[in-house]
Amino acid sequence: MAITLITTVPGLHLQSPSLSIITSPTTLMHSWKSPQSPAFPDLSPILPLPSPVSSTFQHRVSTKISFLAVTDTPTITDIHDQSNLAEICNCSLVSKFWLYAARDHLWRHVRLGGGRRGNTFIELLQHYTSGHESTLPSFVPHVKHLFIRESRGGLSWGPKWLNAVLPTLAGSLVNLHSLEAERITWEYLSSKSRDAFIKGFKGVRKLSLRVCEFRTTLDMIRVIGEFEDVEALALDRVHCEWDDIPADSDVFVSRADDRTIPKPPRRLRELAMRGAHTRHVLKWMRVAMKHDGGRVTVEVLRLGALGAKSAPAVGKFLKTLGTNLKELHLGFDAAFIDNGGENFFLTTKDQDSRRADEVVSHIDLRHNNVLREMHVYGLIIPSLPPLDLSNFQPPTRLPPQLMPLTALLDGVRAPLRALSLALYPADPHALSSMDFEGLAHVLDGRPWTTLEDVLVVVANEDDGRMGGIVNQRLDRLLERGVLRVNVGFDDREVLFI
Repeated sequence: MAITLITTVPGLHLQSPSLSIITSPTTLMHSWKSPQSPAFPDLSPILPLPSPVSSTFQHRVSTKISFLAVTDTPTITDIHDQSNLAEICNCSLVSKFWLYAARDHLWRHVRLGGGRRGNTFIELLQHYTSGHESTLPSFVPHVKHLFIRESRGGLSWGPKWLNAVLPTLAGSLVNLHSLEAERITWEYLSSKSRDAFIKGFKGVRKLSLRVCEFRTTLDMIRVIGEFEDVEALALDRVHCEWDDIPADSDVFVSRADDRTIPKPPRRLRELAMRGAHTRHVLKWMRVAMKHDGGRVTVEVLRLGALGAKSAPAVGKFLKTLGTNLKELHLGFDAAFIDNGGENFFLTTKDQDSRRADEVVSHIDLRHNNVLREMHVYGLIIPSLPPLDLSNFQPPTRLPPQLMPLTALLDGVRAPLRALSLALYPADPHALSSMDFEGLAHVLDGRPWTTLEDVLVVVANEDDGRMGGIVNQRLDRLLERGVLRVNVGFDDREVLFI
């Protein structure tokens, strides 16, 4: 009997195990419409459209089938391209064993939002978890990474999609490794959904909250504290309606508040924050580390939107981390960058130059003497002011740009192995005005002799000159064979965990 693999709507493998080997399109359509088949919902909205089976894929499949016939060992030995979901769906149609192996790749990452895709997934989930009999094992244990996004809705207090389905998701997906939640307003969730979110997802190792809203800063801290086993935490543009913790408050150290303010996640090793009341979260963790040594030992710290308001708290937190910190990522806030325009780094006015010095002065890296990697993002280099042709006096020599960066790196005492800088020059002339001389002097110092990789990303169109400018001005690093210069779009994320 000839075996023919037919490209069908992906997801048909969930209908019946009899579809493992298909001999004709007629048999396929009969099995699909058979009333004896479990009444699963249509999965086409959440799986890729059918595509023709490539000759290479047919050869790989036929080779595997021949191998199985001889050795009687029905397993998938290798999945060549895990990103090609359509091919993995085709593999899942071969046999139950191939189906089980393919499911790990098909369902590992699930992204849900309001609309047909989210509703279809919930229907499928409810079928497997509501006692319906099925001849196939559930796909639920294979879901490891979940992304959920709340629908906006017409009115702020109107019914929300995620509020209705959270109990089902949290009660069913018990093997989650990471959870990413976006656009959730905590106050709009019902008490049932809040409890489900905290209790059902409590065991995740990675937690990301993006563009979420809480009523107060303490509400946000209390929710984070419930996830005791989180190893990587990201807070991106998390908004609190009002800040109920004064900057000089001792609320975190009061023994009377131990029951209302939980301790930070005990296994936290990676922390990423941007625009999320950074100073309060860092103070909360710093006080916990001080009173319970070893509880929080952050090894990777990623901070975006760093400005003068949060810089003091960042400096104290870095000092507390000490030798625990292995990797540091820094990005500066919009105000810092905007003021770095025409008159920030270029101006001679003291009040403008003090702002950068103030931010950098709080970031003392001498205590982090086992730091291995450091990455700095978003270093804008604005255009130089045009020459005043009406002035017959010789032009005043302007100070180099990005001198605060030089001061920041000059404080490093750790034997770094990797350093990256993301530069955003307006033009080649602006790039040439950067403080390369001071930077080269710092990088020639003794603490930097261990450098193995220096990546300079010039986020601008490649005109054939910018890369050469960096290579020429940092020629000592080029001679050591550790300098790499990339000119083009910088797609790295400071908060990626």
